Amino acid sequence: MDKTDQLLLRELMINSRIHITQLAKKLKISREVATYRLNRLKKESVILDFVTEIDYTKLGFVAAAVFINVKSTKQKEFKEFLSKTDFVSWVAELSGLWSFGLSIVGKTIDEVNQHLLQILNKFKEDIIDHRFTLHHKSTFFYEKYLDYVSQIKTKNRKVEYQVDHKDKIILHELSKNSRLDCVYLARKVKLTAPAVANRIRKLESSGYISKYSIFVDISKLGLFQYSVFVTNKDVIDKENFVNHLRQHKNISFIAKYIGDQFIEFGIFVRDPYNLRERLQEIEEKFPHNRVIEMSLFQKEFVSIGLPSCIFK
Repeated sequence: MDKTDQLLLRELMINSRIHITQLAKKLKISREVATYRLNRLKKESVILDFVTEIDYTKLGFVAAAVFINVKSTKQKEFKEFLSKTDFVSWVAELSGLWSFGLSIVGKTIDEVNQHLLQILNKFKEDIIDHRFTLHHKSTFFYEKYLDYVSQIKTKNRKVEYQVDHKDKIILHELSKNSRLDCVYLARKVKLTAPAVANRIRKLESSGYISKYSIFVDISKLGLFQYSVFVTNKDVIDKENFVNHLRQHKNISFIAKYIGDQFIEFGIFVRDPYNLRERLQEIEEKFPHNRVIEMSLFQKEFVSIGLPSCIFK
């Protein structure tokens, strides 16, 4: 990839719904060239998915993170099973304490637990160990892969909006592909394109949609990504730590969990030997942190887009 490809990816990470004409203008290239480059990056599987980040809690769902060890002889079958389930929203192959990390979604904690039991029972002879913890909040910063760190902005108060059946169809379609245009969506919900655009604006301002981005194969960006778990019993220090992570150029996501003391964050480097240096820099600023676990992301193969069970 050249500099133009990288800039194209960065713009899509900031807003994957950007119109191709506007994208071309930002890159100072023709619309035709922008279209060609975008299609090539998809064909080469640099871009894996066009993501709409949707607040599943506003739709009445809860989610949990599952970290799991599976016997090596069954890992291929395990991956195929997860790829076909309708309640899994993200999966990554890991190296370290766990062999897989994934997120599962359900209407209630009990339903989420039932989904977990479905996985455990199907592979009961092959699962060595697992950990289950409920999500509180996850924030993603994919644009940092391309050297873009946005400033923290004070968010305006969310407007009240009650979604209806047509809104849910729009959310479902956008969850599969954030770049779908209003004309296509209008045909799906039998409304005019301006009416669909208005509904999308309401879904954004009310907090149902928080961001449009892209899901990429970071190995093709020349990056190595790690998941790091830390504990910190000092509440104020922990909050300062989270704010620091948000602005850190090498932090790709932050995950908080309900009822657990630890915080998970993703950190990426161009050279694995730089990982120790990055972590030491963080440790010097926050000496009360204690790293309790770390894993290398081998490959993410199910994106963070919402699973289909939410829209049934």
